[in-house]
Amino acid sequence: MNMSRSMRGAGISSVLAAQRAYAEARRERSKYGLMVPEAFVRGIRDLGYRSNGDAIAELIDNALQAFADRVDIVFGYDGTTSSKKPVQLAVIDNGHGMESDMIRMAVMWGGTHREDDRTGLGRYGYGLPCASVSLGRRFTVYSAVADGDMHAVTLDLDALAAGDYTDLHGEIVVPEAQRVDLPSFVADHIALAHPTGWHAGTVILIDKLDRLEWATTQGLRENLGRQFGVTYHKLRGEAALFVDNEFVEPIDPLFLTPDFHLHDLDSDLAQPLDPIRIEVRDPETASYRGAMTLRYAWLPPSFGSVDKERDAVGLNANPRFAILKDYHGIVFSRNGRLIDVQTRTPWTSFINNDRYIKVEIEFSATLDEAFGVTTSKQQVTVSTFIWDLLREAGLPKAIEQLRAKVKDAKLARRLAAFSPKPGERLLSERAMCGIAGLGGAEREHQYDLGLRVSPYRLQFETLPGHPFFRVDRNSGARTLHINTAHRFYEDLYQAPPTTAEFRSALEILLFCYGDVLLDAGEGAKGTLFGQVHLWSRRLEQALGMMASHLIASDDEDVGPLE
Repeated sequence: MNMSRSMRGAGISSVLAAQRAYAEARRERSKYGLMVPEAFVRGIRDLGYRSNGDAIAELIDNALQAFADRVDIVFGYDGTTSSKKPVQLAVIDNGHGMESDMIRMAVMWGGTHREDDRTGLGRYGYGLPCASVSLGRRFTVYSAVADGDMHAVTLDLDALAAGDYTDLHGEIVVPEAQRVDLPSFVADHIALAHPTGWHAGTVILIDKLDRLEWATTQGLRENLGRQFGVTYHKLRGEAALFVDNEFVEPIDPLFLTPDFHLHDLDSDLAQPLDPIRIEVRDPETASYRGAMTLRYAWLPPSFGSVDKERDAVGLNANPRFAILKDYHGIVFSRNGRLIDVQTRTPWTSFINNDRYIKVEIEFSATLDEAFGVTTSKQQVTVSTFIWDLLREAGLPKAIEQLRAKVKDAKLARRLAAFSPKPGERLLSERAMCGIAGLGGAEREHQYDLGLRVSPYRLQFETLPGHPFFRVDRNSGARTLHINTAHRFYEDLYQAPPTTAEFRSALEILLFCYGDVLLDAGEGAKGTLFGQVHLWSRRLEQALGMMASHLIASDDEDVGPLE
């Protein structure tokens, strides 16, 4: 059932009643004061979040719990004509909103009527103020309930330090909510995003931005969009997310969900193992505490590449590669919301080669203590109890099985690279073509790009008494001829222990030396070709001597040890 739809209508009145009761109960006890003086707020800023995205995610969590079905992250430029870098950031939702007393509470650390709630995404009441001050030195909470006026409360850290929030008794007091109008850029965006009317909701406006990680609007938009696409991919039935007017496409970090972004970017598809559900029970009473679901996937070794014959390096990395890199390890999700990725377990650690195996552990919020969930929902500290359950459920074996599948796929890919299909070039020929332009402008005329042949070709010939290789120019290509009558061919190039990879390396070695021969000046060319003849005779003798030693050692008997 869709949570936002099921709670709208009559359900929202009960939520507002809970807010009202909470604010009334706390009014006298708290006197609307902050928990501690301004040093607390400065310390909270320095505790920080892993990224801007993690901070803003706290505000998105609040919007989802307010049953919003649309959440917008909007950038403001304070009336300037430049849109290169925002100076304001607003998170806008169309949830149930807050009454004025609750807005005042929401600015406080720990001010939430959902304290210790295990059914949603938040339970501490720290997210809104912590996230806001981690991005900027001032934030304002605007909110309105259905058929109500817009009210707002502002907390400015500079004003706090100047004593503007300190009353006659020396206590720091959050000001009362005031009736206000929304900033023009927020109001304009709401008019476009909600053409039939914005009847209730909340806006968190953060300005005096001094901790943005990305220097441009484009960088901020792209990185936030990618992160939120992954973080909330399981909750996309609850609300649509937009960053700077762009819809955030959901991204499954295991790439297993059809129709999600990047799932079928190309013919490479994620391969799943069967998921496992684990019930968690109290070890003493056997009472049910919650559940975990394990999902597994392995990815083809070319999954992150544009050109499938090459690794995902530099410009050859496709849009999937950023997800492989950022979500490398075991993914932990709580109530459908991704909160952490860890590369270490008690029995193994994930290395770079493990980017192509994917493991997700989804758990319910009732298991927060067992997973050591932090107040900012950025990290888990998995208890020994949980690790033991995961081990019993076969997680270590599953990880090794995923690794084995990727290893087999890499081996198959390697073998395919050394065994070209009819009409395809050899790996060594392709490798040399890749460096064909590195020799300088004086060689560029030697390669006719209109030719169907490769600039480098390998051929075989049988010429007893001749050098083990020679090179020439033929039809615009540089051709390497390997002499099958020389010991080099049988004892080294085609010897039983020689792998296809080593054979390709030998071809590249001779191609490179051949370039030196062909590019040498006329005066030096004769000397170099003469050295090849001497090298070939010496090599023939040495390989023959090596072969005789090997035959002699095979014939030797080894008696019993005394």
